[in-house]
Amino acid sequence: MIHELLAEGRENTRTGRELADFLNCNIRDVTAQIEKERREGHAICAATGENPGYYLAATDEELDQYCGRLRSRAMELFKTRQALIRILRQRAAAEQQEAD
Repeated sequence: MIHELLAEGRENTRTGRELADFLNCNIRDVTAQIEKERREGHAICAATGENPGYYLAATDEELDQYCGRLRSRAMELFKTRQALIRILRQRAAAEQQEAD
């Protein structure tokens, strides 16, 4: 569905807002649909910075670069998760000390 609205190549992005307006939905719906279509095998990439938006990978190199960015984001999310788990453990330890 959304992949049919996208052109190949990083230089041919369409913003989430453009897609949402075209589809008469909100950006969250667009994002959810893009994730679904990626899992179904469509090479939908996202770009930030200059010319932000979504596009279809035109080459294996574009797809590989996007996969690298996803990996970096996943690692940052993992670090944040680990920090929050430490906070939970510290709170649990403090509550245990107060109970003793």
